[in-house]
Amino acid sequence: MSDPFSFELPDPSIELSDSEYVNLVNRIRGNFLSYVSVLDSTLTLIISDLFLRDKTDFALWSKTVFDEDRTASFGTKIFWLGRILKNHKDFSNLINESTRIKIQQKLNEIREIRNDFAHNFAHNKDIDQKNVKERIIELYDFEEGITTTKFFKMQEIMDIISDSWIMENLNNLLKLTREIRER
Repeated sequence: MSDPFSFELPDPSIELSDSEYVNLVNRIRGNFLSYVSVLDSTLTLIISDLFLRDKTDFALWSKTVFDEDRTASFGTKIFWLGRILKNHKDFSNLINESTRIKIQQKLNEIREIRNDFAHNFAHNKDIDQKNVKERIIELYDFEEGITTTKFFKMQEIMDIISDSWIMENLNNLLKLTREIRER
């Protein structure tokens, strides 16, 4: 099954105009954020399916566990999943520690990039031609009066999206969660 968010990048030998480069950067950022949205939703399903037997309890549960009528952050869900995998006897017996750690590490790596993509901006003018040629995304973060520049290789972002390992593992955890709840 191919991932709906991945696509082939233009060959590095193909020269891109500034406009084509900006469109490519925006497409990659948008696709990555959409990909993370699916991961986030899957985490929500795992967590809610584990703790809720009756879906009518979801409103009470969300007002108790989630913060200020917003769903918990992606980072909070990653933390909760790690605790579930470590402390729930069925999960801890079936998911070895190295896999649990790898799941959390990959999700946290994705979370950090997601935060950068969602909260930083890229120039649409005065594009650095080195970034265009080398297929680099350059983002700017403004925090406490300081500008920080961050660089991302387009291919590395596409490799993350295309790697099915994390999604397969989350889907297996969702299936296991549902099996546990049906016992």
